[in-house]
Amino acid sequence: MSAERRWDKRRFQLEESTTLNGGARTIFIETMTPGTTVPPHFHSRFHESFDLISGSMSVYKSTEPDLDVLEASTQELQVGKQATMDPGQYHKYLVGGEDTVLRVILTPGDADFERLLKIMNGLDEDGELQKLGDSVVLMAVVMELGDAQLIGPAKDMLDGVRAEKGEEIEALRTRLLAKYDTEEALQALLVGK
Repeated sequence: MSAERRWDKRRFQLEESTTLNGGARTIFIETMTPGTTVPPHFHSRFHESFDLISGSMSVYKSTEPDLDVLEASTQELQVGKQATMDPGQYHKYLVGGEDTVLRVILTPGDADFERLLKIMNGLDEDGELQKLGDSVVLMAVVMELGDAQLIGPAKDMLDGVRAEKGEEIEALRTRLLAKYDTEEALQALLVGK
């Protein structure tokens, strides 16, 4: 399984929901296994701050859409030292050799990103996530809800998938939102509930 789509190796908890704080922010905790990564991308709707709680993780960020420049920008994230990605800033991360726990803060909050978290945890709880783990159709839904604007080969691949399987992507998105975008799912995602 591709580390980029290792959805079944990731778990999410919501510390603060944009739906409960007037849109101010979304704060979630992500637990990941070694080698978990995301393809190079940027967001247009929010700032994204990474706050390492435990484990190890490298962050890559650049203002240029050049993959070589992005790869050369690596820095180890340190506990207690936040790294923030501004809207339009290209970035990715790579989890090191141990289980890692990361706090992510989206400012302003993003309801679609929270929907994504509800879907991922719901699919995992239902035993469906492992079966869908390598699905490029699921990846298209995830990237859309997460406002992840891909760059490089991942963008080219996903653009092809969208062109070829647009109806399938929309059908999966509609089905997943209908099943998992519920108040019960939000309450289950919230820490301490």
